[in-house]
Amino acid sequence: MGQYEIYRTVLSELEPERLLYFAVNKQAYENILQDKLGQLIINKIQLHLIIFDEKVERIIK
Repeated sequence: MGQYEIYRTVLSELEPERLLYFAVNKQAYENILQDKLGQLIINKIQLHLIIFDEKVERIIK
C-alpha cells in the first residue's frame, strides 16, 4: 500500500488525468477489503481496485 501511495502521488503530478488501480486477488479482497474496515480504507483514500482470481487467471471486478 505504501508503494501505491508513492506512485499515485508522483503520477498525479506527471499525468493528473490518469487513474491508478490497485490489483488484489479475490481471496485478499474477500478476507480483508470487503469488511467494514477495508471498505473504510477504500473509500477514504479513493482506492480504485482490480480484483482477480489467480486460479483461473481472470479479472472479476
